[in-house]
Amino acid sequence: METRYGYVYGSAAPKLPQRPEHQEAQQPKKSRVKVSRAAAPAYAHVPKARLLFCIVVLASMCFVVLYRFSILSDLNATMNRMNEEYNALRNENRLLKVEIETSIDLDRVKQVAEAEMGMHKPDRFQIVPVSVPKNDYNVVLDQQYIDQATDNSGKPLLKGILDAIQAAFP
Repeated sequence: METRYGYVYGSAAPKLPQRPEHQEAQQPKKSRVKVSRAAAPAYAHVPKARLLFCIVVLASMCFVVLYRFSILSDLNATMNRMNEEYNALRNENRLLKVEIETSIDLDRVKQVAEAEMGMHKPDRFQIVPVSVPKNDYNVVLDQQYIDQATDNSGKPLLKGILDAIQAAFP
């Protein structure tokens, strides 16, 4: 089994020749000065007053959050109750409108108008045909507004504009 690059039969690895170990020159050990450290506590002490203050602040913050959530849930319940009441009133209003529309009897209205109020149908000569254009519009004139709009000769422009806006939106 002296072959250098040959195949080795078996599971044992070939033994290498022993090399002499080198003796290292030992340096003299220097004496180290040991520095003594002050003993540190294993944990930092937290003053009890600070700890109590932190606990009180945390508890008060939790209380505020819970209080806000309780107010919100109360408002939600109130709002739901009011929405249900609103829907019930709206449905009742619709039913009343339908009842009013169906209860009006035009023959009864005509009878009351002729008998109790003395009304009658107009004669032919009293009927005047009126042609209304498709671009129908109404103008409501207020004499006080016209007087204010025309009496702005001594006012500055901005004051006149503000007065016109105030008159348009009372």
